[in-house]
This record gives sequence, C-alpha cells and structure tokens, in this order.
Amino acid sequence: MIVPLLLLLAVLPPAAAPPSTMDWGRGVAPQDDEVQRAEAWPEFGNKPELKQCISRVRKARTEEMATKGAHQLEEIGAAAAPFLLKSLKSEKDGEARARMEAVLDAITGPEHTRLLAETLDQDSDAPRRYAARRIAQLGDAGLQKRSEAFLAELTERAADKRARKPIEPVDLDLAAVLCLSTGSNAGLERVIQLASPEPWKTWGPAIERASAHAKSAGDGIGAELSGRLSKATSPGDRVVYLRLLTYAGSKDQVSPVVPLLDAEENQVKVAAINALRMIVDGDAPLKRLSSFDAIERAQRWKSRL
Repeated sequence: MIVPLLLLLAVLPPAAAPPSTMDWGRGVAPQDDEVQRAEAWPEFGNKPELKQCISRVRKARTEEMATKGAHQLEEIGAAAAPFLLKSLKSEKDGEARARMEAVLDAITGPEHTRLLAETLDQDSDAPRRYAARRIAQLGDAGLQKRSEAFLAELTERAADKRARKPIEPVDLDLAAVLCLSTGSNAGLERVIQLASPEPWKTWGPAIERASAHAKSAGDGIGAELSGRLSKATSPGDRVVYLRLLTYAGSKDQVSPVVPLLDAEENQVKVAAINALRMIVDGDAPLKRLSSFDAIERAQRWKSRL
C-alpha cells in the first residue's frame, strides 16, 4: 500500500475533515498585490507522455513508480494541472487522488487561482473540493465575489431536499473557509463553528492560513472579530474569537485582547497571549503554556501595552 507522507486526512469521513492530502500551511500569508494571475494554463506538446506520467501516479503499484511519475509531472509543471484535475473527476481510489492532489499542490501557485476557480463550477466532488481548498490556501482577494457566489449556490443546493445530488457539510465548510481567505465574512458563522475545540483539531491549519489571507485582503474580518470579542462573555467564545483574530487581526484591533490577559481561565489567557504574539510581534503562537508561565507572560505583555 502506498501512503504518501502528505496523506493526512483522506481516511476520515467527509463531514469530519477537509478533503486534503497535505498540511494547509501555517503562518502569515504573503501579500498578493503583485501576483500576475494567469489567464490560461501553459501548453505541453507531448500529451501522450503527459497522460503516461499521470497514469504512473494514478495506478502506481510501487512507491518508486509513484515517485517517478510525480517527479516527471513536476518537471512538466502547471501544464499538467488541467489533465490532473480531469483525472480527479473519474478517480475512485482515495490514495490515487491523494497522490494526484499532492502533485497539483507542487505545480500550482498563487498565479493559478483564477484558473482553479473555473473548477468550482464542476459537479464532481474531488476536483471542486480540491480547487476550493487550494485557492483558500493560496489566497486571492480578487475572488471574493466568486467565493461568495460559490457558498450561496452550495447553501441553496444543500437546502433543496429534492436535489439529485446532496451537498455534504464538508462542501459548505470548504466554501466558508474559501470566503474567509478572500476577506469576505459571508461564511464567517460557519468558520466560527469550525474554530470550536473539536473541529479545530482538523480545520485549524486551514483556518489559520485563510485568516492570514483575510488580513492581507483588508481589515474587515479583523474588525468584525475584534468587535465580537469585545462583547463575548463565555470562555469558549473568547477562545474561538482569539484563535481567528490571531491571524486576521491588526495592531489597532487588539484593544479587546488586552483585558483578557487577566482572565481567570488559563485557556483564555493563553489564547490572548498568542494573539498578541502574532499580531504585535509576528511570533508563532505557543502550543503549550503552563499556568505559571502564562501568568508571567501576561504580566510582561501588560507592561508593554
């Protein structure tokens, strides 16, 4: 059995996890103002060779065969993307899809988001879900209206009990994260649900990345989260808003964070410290922090602000 290192979530049911074969990526999203968005996929003259390479990845009987095919496709580059997306449409094997998606991740970049967005119109789950995930990972504020329309269409179809093909929760989740990545708050309520403790274990990296892109797109999401945080009273709500604000917020939006350095609940105090670390200093959040360490760090932050 060939299981790529990037195959993290393919074995989980769709309602529980995003259909991704790799880490969504953490950290601060780069500015995309100067990205030149491609209007067409590159051409590759030898289509029989290209199809043969894809076949090696899809039907690999050994890890060596899969690796060889993947390397060949990476050398071909973005010209292979439309053929891989088409192959995803008919591929039933989860591991084969995972291998193809890993190659697609390797050959696509921010310049390809508009081309990937064309795949959002497809009725086939695999390529549509891949496109939504990859665009959200790469970020493109220029697709805000398209992402909102995508979410609205899926929401309408999900409510139609007579629909020929039901829309699964994961489709709405991906669409909401995609909207977030463009700076739209159209799916924010659903993202907030995904930021609660249990789904956060799976969706955390996706939401962090999308939140960082949202910050690059403008201050709308950060302002909304900051406003909600200022009114939140339950520890659970405060932690959720702080998680999102950590990557989406700016320095002029931290006023509701500072009082939470005195929170009695350690999880709230830690979340406030992590938000300030990222927003003010650009430092990654701390995964583990004892109560004693949290108190000391909170005091240091209070003396700075």
